[in-house]
Formats: sequence, structure tokens, C-alpha cells
Amino acid sequence: MKKIISTVLSLSLLSVSALSMAACDTRPVLKVASWVDYIDMGGDDSYVKGSKSLDKEFEDWYYEQTGKKIRVDYIPMQDNENMYTKLDITKNTYDLLCPSEYMIMKMAAENLLEKYPESFFDTSIETNYYAKNVSPYIKNIFDNGKTTDGSSWSDYAAGYMWGTTGFTFNRAKVEPEEVKTWYAYDKGHIISAKENVRDSYFEGLGMYYEQELLALKGQREAGTITLEQYQTALSQKMNDTDAETMKAVEALLKSKMNDKTNKSFWGFETDEKAPVFSGQIDISYQWSGDAVYIMNEADGNDLRYDYCVPEAASNLWFDGWVMQKGANVEAATMFVNFLSKPENVIRNMYYINYTSCIANETIFEYIEETYAAQSEDTVEYDLSYFFGDGHKITADKEQLTRQLFAQYPDEETLKRCVIMNYFDSDANSRANKMWNNVLAG
Repeated sequence: MKKIISTVLSLSLLSVSALSMAACDTRPVLKVASWVDYIDMGGDDSYVKGSKSLDKEFEDWYYEQTGKKIRVDYIPMQDNENMYTKLDITKNTYDLLCPSEYMIMKMAAENLLEKYPESFFDTSIETNYYAKNVSPYIKNIFDNGKTTDGSSWSDYAAGYMWGTTGFTFNRAKVEPEEVKTWYAYDKGHIISAKENVRDSYFEGLGMYYEQELLALKGQREAGTITLEQYQTALSQKMNDTDAETMKAVEALLKSKMNDKTNKSFWGFETDEKAPVFSGQIDISYQWSGDAVYIMNEADGNDLRYDYCVPEAASNLWFDGWVMQKGANVEAATMFVNFLSKPENVIRNMYYINYTSCIANETIFEYIEETYAAQSEDTVEYDLSYFFGDGHKITADKEQLTRQLFAQYPDEETLKRCVIMNYFDSDANSRANKMWNNVLAG
């Protein structure tokens, strides 16, 4: 909590300073809404030590490309729901926002977004770094995902970061088999949960449907159902918002995420990871990028944490850049392309620990160097699905359950991961009521 409070205080002070400076600044403004520290902020923590933040470097690049000046206002948001509420209540126009997959679907369905211009996808244009470098794996997902108007997700969104969700766990205390199930809450280890209705409901569905999901996996492995049939069934189960299902999930969450009924439950966490990587928490449900951060920090504390995606199913998530209606399309698309330059992709991945949707040789070489084998016990890790045929890394065998796996899960793991759909208004209302009941105990 101290980290969150200090961050909010710092942001408040920065906002006051920024407002006073903005009053004297006549440059056009590109308003970018995203998560706190979700871009390389420069300084000594940057991959390029002592550099300016990337949003400020964009201002220089934009002038070089266009001969026009611009100011970027980077506006930090707490979560998807907070972002949507500010969008809805203030009617404020943001040029770019970086919501998660289900919120992108919701915003598109409500006609809040601009489509990307055809010129953005023209790979013959030198500065179209996104179109030229987006991973074929991500491109396929965005091109085939459909909005309510029949458009592709790629019409409205450009992928920024992606990953899975799973359990980060202390290898000195927890056996890997104990976190392959969604019932990790029953293993007697100190465990935390996310203070987030969508992620916790997803966990509850994993517990509620675990046996059915494992049966489906068995059918797919036996060849009695196709991969497409398997993934369709998985998506239906893990996006079930039926009233009776939600009641059952509420009961499950109340019994697991409550220190009165579960003595091993540590509590809910948001952005504060120190209790995990300092060893206070044995098991923690995390987004893959946060899992990488935890493992890195724990290594510095002489602790080993690993990452596991439950065997039954898990979440495949992505955050993408979208433009609100009325956005400055030229500047917004240039900002996306600037962040998609390979050198800037590397800077962002290094700074925030998350995995970019961009893939090219420069980025592969960076990953190869980062995870180059340091021992004789090695494994060949295939990244062809993401970077293209023949892209394999010789890494330490332990990386099968550590940072490399968290950043780039293997193809077999991804087959059991599903994308969250957005809740309609009725399901959303019931989910919020359910969550309030869970928090109240």
C-alpha cells in the first residue's frame, strides 16, 4: 500500500506541476491514457541509462517527421473500469487509450472508437513499424477476433503487451503440482488474490469448471474433438455469466478468499508486489508480466519463485492501443508506430517486464541474449509461433517454469488459454454485486 500511496502522491504533485506548465505551453496536445509505469520513463532505470521518457522522446521524433510540435500528456489510469468510468462520466476526449481485450470489445460495441486508417497497415511505408513488426501470432488473433459490427479487432486496436495469468509460487515451500490446479487455495500455503472482480471471477470459474475443463482437454488430446471445438468449449465455460453459475462462483470465492474460512488466505493485493517477492506470500495469482517482475526481485532476495499456468485453463490477455472518437489520428498512429520501433520495444519490455506484441530479429536477439544458457542443463525453447519459423533459444532448463515461460509461454500452454469477453450491462451489474458480497465476506 505504501507504494501505491507514494505513487498517487507523486502523480498528484506532477499533475499540479504539469498544469502550471501547460498553461504556458501552446503546443497541440496528444492525450494518452494508460497504466502507471507502462512505458519506459527514462532515467537510471531505463535500458538506455539517463534517457528521457519515451513519451517525451516521441515529441522530438514527431517534430523530426512532421516539422510540427506536439506535447504528450500521459494520463495514468488505475484499471479498465476506472478508465471506462472516466471516459463515460467526463466525456473527455483521449487520443489514445490502452485498455485490455474485454474493454476494447466493450468500447468498440458502444461505438466509442475510431478505426485505424488503411494507411496504418501499409508495410511499404518506412515508419509503419507496427504493421511491419507485429508478431504473426498476435496479428492472427487481432485479425480473426470480431466486434459486434463484424469488424476485426485489428480495425480498432493495435496490440501493445500480451500474456497469460497464472500462479507465482515460492519453490522452497510449494511443489509445482500444487499450483497446476485452480484449487491452490486448498493447499495450506499463504496465498493472495487480486482485488479485481474480473480476474477473481475468472479464478472462480476455473475452480467451478475444473473437472469439466480437464475432461475436455483429455478429449482433445485423444483426438475425439478438434482443437477448435476444444477452445470454443473452453471459452464458453470461462466466460459463463449465467446467474446460477455466478451464485456458485460467489460461494466458492467466499470460502477461498476469506481469512475467516481459509486461514491460509493472506488477503487481496493490487499493485504492491513486495509481500510476494520478500517471501511473505507463498502463492500469488498474477499477470505474467508482474510474475516476471516478482521472480526478478525475488532472485535479488535469494528466493526462487516460479510461474505456473493451471492445467485446466487460464486467461490469454492483451492490452492494445485504441483511439477514441474525435482523436488526433495522425499523431496517435505515429505514437503507436514510435513505440513499435524495435529499440523502443526493447526499452519498454526491459522497464516494465511485460511482453510486447511486436516481434522482429532485433527483439529476438535481445530475448536470446537475456535468456542465454548459463548452465549445462539446457533446453531448446521454440519461439517460432511468435517470431517465425526457426526461432529457437537454448536456455537453462529452469526457464521452462520461470521468466522465459512467463514472457513467452509454449504453444501447448496457449492452447488452453482463453480471452475474456466483456460483460453486458446485466452481467456486469450482477458481477459487481457478487464481488461486493465476496469482499464483505
